[in-house]
Amino acid sequence: MKPGELRRFRDSLIALGVTHLEGSTFMVLKVDMAGRNRVTHTVDILRDGKRVESWGYHWVKDSSEVISEAG
Repeated sequence: MKPGELRRFRDSLIALGVTHLEGSTFMVLKVDMAGRNRVTHTVDILRDGKRVESWGYHWVKDSSEVISEAG
């Protein structure tokens, strides 16, 4: 994932009990990297007009799909 990507949470999130995100779209705002090996830890997104900060990068990536990629 990279800043500017438009993504959509998968419909399968209902199986995880995360129904409030199912099918919603969001934009990746910021990807935080940490450590000497530049391991990705968190991501900030824009969803429903609100900035949501410090969500787990891998969870967001695995729970969503790209709609369009930034330039």
